[in-house]
Amino acid sequence: MPNSAETIENLARKLERVRILNDLKECKTLEDFQELTKKYEALCNEDKRTE
Repeated sequence: MPNSAETIENLARKLERVRILNDLKECKTLEDFQELTKKYEALCNEDKRTE
C-alpha cells in the first residue's frame, strides 16, 4: 500500500503527463512545437538549478 507521499508523487506525475500531452495537441505548426520545446527546456533547466 503506497503512503501519502508516494500517492501525491504518482498523481503529480500523471497530471504533468496530461498537461504535456495537452500542450502537444495544441501544436499546429513546427514553430509551435519548437516554442513548446523551448518552454519545457527552460522549465527543466530551472528545475536543475533549484535542486
